This record gives sequence, C-alpha cells and structure tokens, in this order.
Amino acid sequence: MRRTPDTSSDALVRGGLASAGAALLASAALSGKLAFEHMTLLGGVCGDAAQAAQAAHCGWCAAAVALGLAGFTSFAAALQPSLRAARRRV
Repeated sequence: MRRTPDTSSDALVRGGLASAGAALLASAALSGKLAFEHMTLLGGVCGDAAQAAQAAHCGWCAAAVALGLAGFTSFAAALQPSLRAARRRV
C-alpha cells in the first residue's frame, strides 16, 4: 500500500513563506521610505564621498536592501517545487 504525501503541511509551509515574504517586502518599503527621508534631510545621497561626515550609507539603506532580498528569497522558496513531488518523478 502506497502512502499518499501529506499535502496540507506542504501548503502550510508555502503559505507561511509567502506571508513572511509579504511582511518582509512591506518592511523593506518602509525602510526605503525612511532612507529616502533621511537623504532628503541630508540634502544628498547618503554614502556620497563629497560629504565627509556621511561617508557610509545609513542603516535604513542597508535595512531596505536586506529586507528586500529576504522577501524575494522567501517568495522564491515558496514557489520551489516540493521535494516530495521531485522524489515521485524519479
């Protein structure tokens, strides 16, 4: 007797990854907005070599990029084919 794969747990994990990706992308958008406001306050792009006091990027810039990459990676993981489905094809 063949055991059928548990698709409910796979769907739960995929849903969790997709919702985590959505939350991460929303956080990236908020960080990007705060980074833009910080650059407007400085009067230039942070990380600009012309501004000696602000030689490095602010934390909002790094957070926006990191959260964006994490969100897209989470969505990519949610869209990957199931390992169980891959084993069935072999």
